[in-house]
Amino acid sequence: MNADENRYVEITTRLRSVKSFCDFLSGGGVVRIAQSDSGPYQDVTAALLQRHRQEAEALERTRRSLFPDRADEDVRPSLYSRH
Repeated sequence: MNADENRYVEITTRLRSVKSFCDFLSGGGVVRIAQSDSGPYQDVTAALLQRHRQEAEALERTRRSLFPDRADEDVRPSLYSRH
């Protein structure tokens, strides 16, 4: 693989990961954190979802800019490999 192909794969893989996490949160996943070891847990799901959606949009813009001929390719991998 050449450097451009490696960069494309890197961006697309990160985009898949971020979108999958957004799907998890949108589907009812919850993230709670505590400010300290003995502190109460606070729900940060909405803020985390917003941050990851923004990251996905930025990755899509970057990929579109760097790889305009491949920018519209589906970022979802097929569930089964084709052997």
